[in-house]
Amino acid sequence: MSHSDLYAEVDKSAYTNALAKNSPITKTFFALSALLISVSASTFDVPGVVSFIVPIVVFIICTSLTLGLAKVKTHLYLDLFAYPTFMLILSCIVLALLFGSGTPLIEIPLPWTTWTIFKSGISMSINTFLRVESALSCLFFLVLTTSITDLCVLLRRIHIPQVMVEMSMLIYRYIFLFLEISKTMTLAQKLRLKRSGWLSSIRSLAMLAGSLFIRTLDQGERTLTAMNARGYDGEIRILDDFPSTRKTTLLGIVIFDILLITLILVTTNMGVVL
Repeated sequence: MSHSDLYAEVDKSAYTNALAKNSPITKTFFALSALLISVSASTFDVPGVVSFIVPIVVFIICTSLTLGLAKVKTHLYLDLFAYPTFMLILSCIVLALLFGSGTPLIEIPLPWTTWTIFKSGISMSINTFLRVESALSCLFFLVLTTSITDLCVLLRRIHIPQVMVEMSMLIYRYIFLFLEISKTMTLAQKLRLKRSGWLSSIRSLAMLAGSLFIRTLDQGERTLTAMNARGYDGEIRILDDFPSTRKTTLLGIVIFDILLITLILVTTNMGVVL
């Protein structure tokens, strides 16, 4: 799936999933609290111990809610995980091979030095992988179940400056426009055989970047003209019509967070010892 198609599917999912009509306050509170608890679990690390329980629990629950309760497409969810997971694996390999201290696991003699792989480096890389994956599951739950409109209204309710909220809305909108124009221009270049070789590809990419910059500036001016024609007075108005937030749901999230914190404290000295 191309980048433009992927982002279009994300936006579509945010408006059409089974939890789209639920309160964004509830979804945001759940996602952010679970993310913070999962990431802050590193505070309780014991050297040489891979405490994997809490990140895995958070990952399983957020994934189950996203796929099972919200009915988000499985292939979309996996496509979103593909790029960050690939980069995360590369980063964790670097952590495992080049960082760490204490008890060595492997020592490889080289002509100029000795390359040492430490047990703590392996532990650090595994912990990093698990926590980032759990954090991504929390983030994707929020992104795939809550529309940008609901999030902007929520930001206004918590008194985020208006200019920041409106800039966020416009930037989000222009991400899709930018990708769509880029896709169209790239296809046009390929049809004209402008990417037949390596040097030709570099030249075409430079032309694409320049043309894309000009097109986006032109589109921005058109958008401002259209907004002024519709009575734009410096404020983008959004219908503030939130679904009611159930106190029982918020209480359930608080209880869930307390259980996660308790699990962190209980499993501090548990895990895979390296």
